[in-house]
Amino acid sequence: MTEVHTGGGRAAERVVRALRDPVLWQGAIGIASFFVVWQVLKWIGLFALLPGPVDVVRAVPQQMEQEGYWLSWLASSRRVFLGFLVAAILAISIGVSMGMSRKLRMAGFPILEVLRPIPPLAWLPLSILFWPSPEATMVFLTFLGAFFPIFINILAGIDRIDIRYIQAARSLGAGQATLFWRVMVPGALPALFTGLSIAIGITWEVVIAAEMASAQLGLGYLTWNAYMSQSLVGIVVGMLSIGVAGMVSSGIMGWIGRNAMPWRRGR
Repeated sequence: MTEVHTGGGRAAERVVRALRDPVLWQGAIGIASFFVVWQVLKWIGLFALLPGPVDVVRAVPQQMEQEGYWLSWLASSRRVFLGFLVAAILAISIGVSMGMSRKLRMAGFPILEVLRPIPPLAWLPLSILFWPSPEATMVFLTFLGAFFPIFINILAGIDRIDIRYIQAARSLGAGQATLFWRVMVPGALPALFTGLSIAIGITWEVVIAAEMASAQLGLGYLTWNAYMSQSLVGIVVGMLSIGVAGMVSSGIMGWIGRNAMPWRRGR
């Protein structure tokens, strides 16, 4: 019983500490100010064609009760997660390998550098021909959107590691495994999580565009369907849903990064 009480007390302390964090309230004030300005612009007629925040808030329950709304959240999240996960695994593996092997980097980096500027959606025609289903096509496009930001950042993170740390570890007898886990990984983690945060945002951008082109379910399809139905409120609710999904994903990535790098929590 004591352990449960202690755990509950610690949870309450964390909640209180979070509520006292000025960053939380500054963010809340910023969001509230955005909606206030939006409503004022609506009142004075600058955004006459768009629904105001009050109209959107009133319509949100009805939009959420629509058949397929939460299934669209689930479908888009699944595509983002799968594409992002595969991209992270491959980008980290290839990036670390190239970062630790100059020969491999000289051979492989030019190929990836040629492919990197190609927008993910430019791959759509080939993806439709190559992959057997629209679902696989959309996951592949999200993979492309996430891969290069993660790859470039992990490579840059390894390059920024002070060579003196590597030399010191080797002079103390560290092998390749110890050098990798004790020097390379901690040194590259900040850049890696920067890349992961950028990549998770790009995956949402790509998956929404892909869903508008070829999906029958998803937040992108939901927003496009609202446009085809001439529902301005539905369009805005769809856009805000996409924004919330991206914000939650970035928040989760930031939380993972803070726990993976406890030495940076005070910054």
